Amino acid sequence: MSWRNLIWMVIALALAGLALFLSRRGPLYISAQDADTRDLTGAVRAYEVICRESYPPPTASRACRGAIKGMAGQVDKFSTYIPADSVETFQGRAAGTWLDTGLRITAERGRLMVVGPLPASPAHKAKLFAPMEILAINKVESSYLTLDHARQMLRSKPDKPVSLRLRRSGGKKFARQLTPAYLEVETTTGIVRDEDGRWDCTLDRRAGIFYLRISVFVDRTPAELHELYRRLDRPRGLVLDLRDNPGGTLPAAVETADRFLAAGLIVRTVERRNRRHAHYAHADGTYPPTSMVVLINAKTTSAAEIVAGALHVHRRALLLGTKSYGKWSVQKTFDLDHGLGKIHLTTGEYFLAEPPATAPADTQPAETPDSTATQPTTRPGRKRPGLQPDVKVRLTVAEIERLKLLRVKAMVATSPRISAPARASRAVKLKRAILATDAQLAKALKLLRNLPLPTTRPSRTGHLSNQSSAP
Repeated sequence: MSWRNLIWMVIALALAGLALFLSRRGPLYISAQDADTRDLTGAVRAYEVICRESYPPPTASRACRGAIKGMAGQVDKFSTYIPADSVETFQGRAAGTWLDTGLRITAERGRLMVVGPLPASPAHKAKLFAPMEILAINKVESSYLTLDHARQMLRSKPDKPVSLRLRRSGGKKFARQLTPAYLEVETTTGIVRDEDGRWDCTLDRRAGIFYLRISVFVDRTPAELHELYRRLDRPRGLVLDLRDNPGGTLPAAVETADRFLAAGLIVRTVERRNRRHAHYAHADGTYPPTSMVVLINAKTTSAAEIVAGALHVHRRALLLGTKSYGKWSVQKTFDLDHGLGKIHLTTGEYFLAEPPATAPADTQPAETPDSTATQPTTRPGRKRPGLQPDVKVRLTVAEIERLKLLRVKAMVATSPRISAPARASRAVKLKRAILATDAQLAKALKLLRNLPLPTTRPSRTGHLSNQSSAP
């Protein structure tokens, strides 16, 4: 069904519902201009039956929104209807902003325990540092709450305070109120925070191996990446962690990949009526070459797959972990006007460049011409496989759960009452625990210690090109 017919159906349903709701007169019929639109009269007739026979009957507004939701769901599982009252939250998430108190908790031996607050969050301002136990949230005893339910309650709604009863490690009980606020998520991080609260990206200082993790791609992600990267001390090897990354915006993914590629096609999008848009790497601003390993897993999705795939296709990085999700579709958001909110629709597909022929390590990759881009060989909407890792390393369920907790501990702020040496010691122990738990990261570190530095040669503009001798 065409987008024009989709709009026609929304308008038809809205008009039909409004007319029936206001007048309750006889059946309303729409004048169709083609077979697809004539079929839509069935939806109007269904609405008439619902209004006539259901108890209670839906309002025209609810019926119209339900129809839009149903139609969006018929496109694919990534297309969705966003009601007007959810638009702000949706746009915030797309921009990397979350409504949250910033308090991070975990379950230990049947108790809800505070892990710590995110920096500059309401929980941080309230000085809710570990260790302490949560006794109740909004007057609901913690013994009646699951960990997921408790976390959901802590995110609540704007201007709706969350009441907490807590107990410090010494046994003292006290109460706090936290009002959720919109927090900017740190999309690019290191492995742990140092004693000053800054991200430590060092895996092996002597070998010059560093670690960067991108959790989601939003407009500010490339700037955050550059801010951390420029602090690295002459990196020889780099682990780029894209595991559990749900994707994000195409421009952010392209700009990120461009930082590590001096030339060649990054990605092409193909939309309806065979409209194509190609995105290429440029030598300007490219980081000096380092050996790279990109970590991926089944939750590496969409924009994250573009970055990992582009670096792999151009032999810039080795992929390690498990197969990625395989979401190669493009989504765009459209305003429906008239207070109906927005609709988030799949409008096209992503395609990476074809892998180049094997070349000597000191050969500059050529600009990938249009003709070598992977062409759509399957019908639109058909599931395409995810990226296969060069080195397969799986984590057990226990390791995954343990790693989640360690990552949260690495993310939160520590109490300023703890001395700087104690904070530094905590960071060292936490890094060791992560490496001991994360077999994928440990394997990447081992590989990078034994890989040669990629051969370099000046690009046409005089910058060092990020040569792609396979790491």
